[in-house]
Amino acid sequence: MISANYPPPRSIQNLKSKIQNSMPSKTPSNHSLTAFVAAGAIGLTLINPAIAQYPAVTPPLQMAQSSSLTGNWRLANMTLPGSPMPMLPSTDLTADFANGRVSGSGGCNRFNGSYKTTGNQQLSIGPLATTYKACEEGVMTQEANYLKALQAAQRYEVNKDGLQIFYTTDQGTGVLRFVSQDVRGLW
Repeated sequence: MISANYPPPRSIQNLKSKIQNSMPSKTPSNHSLTAFVAAGAIGLTLINPAIAQYPAVTPPLQMAQSSSLTGNWRLANMTLPGSPMPMLPSTDLTADFANGRVSGSGGCNRFNGSYKTTGNQQLSIGPLATTYKACEEGVMTQEANYLKALQAAQRYEVNKDGLQIFYTTDQGTGVLRFVSQDVRGLW
């Protein structure tokens, strides 16, 4: 049974506010809107009492964090020597590091190889082997730059923002910035 002494849950108040803000100027009175929203909440309560638990608190999604290079990473951006390189929107460049092996996608082809870390987060990667599939010219250029940068890795850092791999090629230095694909949820 619902008691009239308790204020409506915050989610109902937020819903009411969103409905009021999205309706045209000829809207029902505040009281009729409150009754409409409350009736919906009562209906949900009668159908599934678990939905109406007060207060509803959703724990935040947490990203797996560690100072270890080991994990599944997705490239967020890459700087070429002297300038940032915009990522092509239709590509997914990844790197999965585990047990001295690295594998992933260059956006078109899969790659794999070895990696080695030493003190002070020094990193060497390669040589890398790739599949040999042809894609659009822009995707192939981006992939070639990515694989060249990976094999020119010098050091890495892992922090709350993700993984950064610093590299040096004959054209200069740059950074590969990755975000974690390892999501730890509550399931």
